[in-house]
Amino acid sequence: MVIREDMTFMEAVFKPMSRDKPSLPYDEFIVGWGSHPIGESERSKVGGHYFARYKFPNGKEVSVVCGQLFYSTVAAPYEVWVTNADGKGETEDPLGFQTDEDLMILLAKAIGDA
Repeated sequence: MVIREDMTFMEAVFKPMSRDKPSLPYDEFIVGWGSHPIGESERSKVGGHYFARYKFPNGKEVSVVCGQLFYSTVAAPYEVWVTNADGKGETEDPLGFQTDEDLMILLAKAIGDA
């Protein structure tokens, strides 16, 4: 099932004009952010698509994406993928439809895990 909701309002979170990094938790660990390349392709002329990439001192990395072509909605805008220090995903698939609270918990766990 594909849910198509316009996610362009999330540009203010992932590409804020008044800050030098996205308005996401633990921004000191964000190493990349902006418009997701999938949103710039010719075949994808729907809403906005954004990403942020975290890298933690323990070697874990977290990718956060948002947009109509990802598992995200207005109520639960984030799709999250956590990888271990060895580069393998903690889950088989990304975790879709994550809320702000879910994202905060996932990031806190990623920081705390050794």
